[in-house]
Amino acid sequence: MLKMLLVEDEPATIEGIKSAINWPMIGISICGEATNGLEAIQMIDDLEPDIILCDIRMPKMDGISLINQIQPRHPNIKVIFLSGYSDKEYLKSAIRLNVVDYIYKPFELGELIQAIEKAKAACKKEHDSESVSEDNDIALNIIQKGWASASSLKDIPLDLDELIATIIIHFNSGIEVAYETEAFTISRYLPEFKRAFSQIFNNRYIISCINNAYILHANVPTNFASDKSLITQLNELFATVKNFSGAIAVGISNPVPSFEHLRESYHQARNAVLSAFLVGYGKLIFYKDLSTVVFTPRHDLEEMFFNPISNNNIASSIDFLEEYVSYMRSCRPEDIPAIKDELAAIAFQLNQKSKKQDHIQRRCITETINYALEIEDIKQYLLQMLEQIQGEINNLDNKGRIIFDVEKYIIQNYDKNLSINQIAEHVYLTPTYLCHLYKKTTGRTLNQFILDVKMNKSKRLLTDTTLKISEIAEKMGYTNQNYFTRTFTKYFGLNPTTFRNKFL
Repeated sequence: MLKMLLVEDEPATIEGIKSAINWPMIGISICGEATNGLEAIQMIDDLEPDIILCDIRMPKMDGISLINQIQPRHPNIKVIFLSGYSDKEYLKSAIRLNVVDYIYKPFELGELIQAIEKAKAACKKEHDSESVSEDNDIALNIIQKGWASASSLKDIPLDLDELIATIIIHFNSGIEVAYETEAFTISRYLPEFKRAFSQIFNNRYIISCINNAYILHANVPTNFASDKSLITQLNELFATVKNFSGAIAVGISNPVPSFEHLRESYHQARNAVLSAFLVGYGKLIFYKDLSTVVFTPRHDLEEMFFNPISNNNIASSIDFLEEYVSYMRSCRPEDIPAIKDELAAIAFQLNQKSKKQDHIQRRCITETINYALEIEDIKQYLLQMLEQIQGEINNLDNKGRIIFDVEKYIIQNYDKNLSINQIAEHVYLTPTYLCHLYKKTTGRTLNQFILDVKMNKSKRLLTDTTLKISEIAEKMGYTNQNYFTRTFTKYFGLNPTTFRNKFL
C-alpha cells in the first residue's frame, strides 16, 4: 500500500478528502496531514510518503516552495497540486517541477481519483525500473557515488585509462504515460540492448536501467563522433525497438580521457538527451553539436503577438509565433525550463482571450506543456488556441476556416517554392476556386499574401542576422538571387544591400 501525505490549510478540504473516498480500497494509506509547507517538511522526512497531495497557496510556505525544498532529498515522491482558478503564475512554476497532476478547486471526486491513479502508475513505473538486477547498477553508481580509485572498479569490463563516452537512451511516452494503469517499463529491452552493445563496443561497456532511460559508459575510439560505421549500428539498433508508442532520443557525450571524468561525461549526455525537446526525438544527439545560445524572452510580445489578435490579424500572430519558436529551438538545453515558462505564459494569456476559458482548459494547458515530447507539440497547441480565438472573433464558418488554414500553411512553408496548386491541394480545393474564395474573403490576392510573408521575413533576416543575401534568398524559396533582389527592391523601394546598411 502506498503512503500519501495531505498538505492543505483548509480543514474542511482535508476532512472532505479523507472521508469521501475509501482509500485502502484503492491501495492508499493517508499517513499524515499538514496545514502548511513548513509543517510538511519535517513530516516528509519522518514519514517518507510516496505521494503528496498539496495545495499551492498556503500560509508560511506555499506548495511550490515546499516541493522545491524536498525534491533534492526525496526525488521519487509523486506530487499532485490543488489549485485555485487564479493560480496561473504558480502553475507556470509548477510546470518546472514535473508534478504528476494539477486539480482545480472545486474538483469532482473522479478528478481526484484519476490523479491518484496517475501517481500510483508513476510509482509502479519507478519500482519496476529499480527491480532490475543489482549487477546492472554500476553505470549509475559510478556517477551517483563515485569511487576513490580504479582498484574499486577492477572487475568491470571497461579500460579505465582509455577514452570513455556516456550514452543516455531516453524513452518518452508523452502525456499518455500519465494515464496508463500499467506503467511502461523499459527493462524488457535490456537483454536485446546488451547483446547489441557487446558487439558494437567489443564488450567494453557497462549499463544501468533507471526509470525511463538507460545509462551506458563505453570505451570508444578517438574519432567516435565521426565513425560512420558505429553511428550506423547505433541508429539501426534503436530503430529495432518495437511495441513502444512514444519516442526515443539518444544523448552522447564527448569522449573523456578516463573514468575520473565520467560525471562530466554523464552531464554532457544528459544535456544532449534533454535537447530532444528542442531539436526533436528519433535521432542521435551529440553534445558537441549542442547550441550555446542563451534564451532571451521577447519583450514585445504584446505588440507583436497579442495586439494583432485583438485587431483580427491572426496571420501576423502566427508568423510571430513561428519565428519565436524557431529561435527557441536554436537555444541551449539549459534554458528549456525558461522556454517552457514563456510558452506557458503565452498559453495562459491566450486562454484569457478565449470565450471558452474554464478550469478544464487551464488544466489542459499545464498538462500539454508539462508532458509535451517536443516544443513542436506546444507550438501546435498554441496554433489551435489561435484558431479557436479567431473562430470566436469571426464566428468562422467553413470558408473562414479554409482561409485560416491557407494562411497558416503559407507561413509555415514560405521557404519552399510554393505554388497555388500546392496550397489548393492542402485544403482540397481547385486552384481557381481557392483564388476566388481568398480574394472575395480578404480583398487581396493569394499571391499578394505569399509575397507579404516572404518580404517581411526577408526584412527581419536582413536586419537581425549576418546571413548573405544569397542565403536569405534561398531561405525565402528563391532559386535566383537576382530575381529576389528585384522583387525586394520593388516591394520596399530599396535593394537588399541598401536596406541592410540603412538599418544596421
